[in-house]
Amino acid sequence: MLGLTFSEVVVSKLMKIIKMIRLLLFACCLIIPSVQAYESSEDVTGASESALFQRYSQSKIVAYNQLVTADYLLALGAPKTVNGVMVLEYSERLAGDLTRITYQAPDDYSSEDMFVHFSSQLNQLSHKVLFECHARKCGSSNEWANRIFNIRKLYGPERYQHYLAVQIDTQQGPLFVALYSIKRGNKRVYTQLDLLKPQQGSFRELSVNPDTVLAQFKQQGIFELANLEFDDQDKLTGNTTVLLDSVIAALQKSSRLKLYVVGHLRTDQGLELLQQRSLTRAQSVVDVLVQSGIDSQRLSAQGVGPLAPVNQGGGVDRIGLVVQ
Repeated sequence: MLGLTFSEVVVSKLMKIIKMIRLLLFACCLIIPSVQAYESSEDVTGASESALFQRYSQSKIVAYNQLVTADYLLALGAPKTVNGVMVLEYSERLAGDLTRITYQAPDDYSSEDMFVHFSSQLNQLSHKVLFECHARKCGSSNEWANRIFNIRKLYGPERYQHYLAVQIDTQQGPLFVALYSIKRGNKRVYTQLDLLKPQQGSFRELSVNPDTVLAQFKQQGIFELANLEFDDQDKLTGNTTVLLDSVIAALQKSSRLKLYVVGHLRTDQGLELLQQRSLTRAQSVVDVLVQSGIDSQRLSAQGVGPLAPVNQGGGVDRIGLVVQ
């Protein structure tokens, strides 16, 4: 580089470095495969999107079915295999109109991406989580694929599975949703979305898995009891005490857990009366829990009327269980 100034030498070397970087980037583009994305036009024939859930971007529907069923298995716990037989400690058999949608994600996306995409949309809906699990805590993926959903392509390594069962309150009544995401050994990611509308007159409240109750206490410090019914004296009616079964089981599993049982009530009555009535309702719930064997020292009834509504439904006629 005789005759060149120092600045010219530096510029020359920088240009060579930039050229080398460009060549390397070009080579990388040749060896890195492009991400396979899909369009809705690639959906299986007859497929339709759910009115409540938007699909994951660039995913496609690979299976779609609508039917009337008299025996849908809604898993509310992780399956176990005992002597070759699947055992579900918590589950429900439901009848109604069932819509089943199987989505395939674009390449290089994870099952968690798909699961979070769908489950996060529940934040805009009035809903109750019945059961949730992730990875190996969901048990055998083979059981989910072949015995619960009966869809073979949902089988994959346990560490890549996610499941959620919820009850959604709609203007047309309750809707039960089962959501399962899995990444298969071939790296393909599938999400199963089952939506079941109960037959008219067959609806009943389902108990939440006790482990889910405890998880909500741990994560949020509160568990909400909706759809409880009270008589004219603000006493809990016998036909809704079954809704407390999961709370009782959770308290029995975690013997050190102490709760405030908080009544929420909003009507056109005066504040003092609403506070007193909500306290009476809270105490009625405490009485049922105590009668079921829960130590009264672990429970404290509180009535706030309309002053501190819980998250869903504006706090109208609800009981909140708050960790002390």
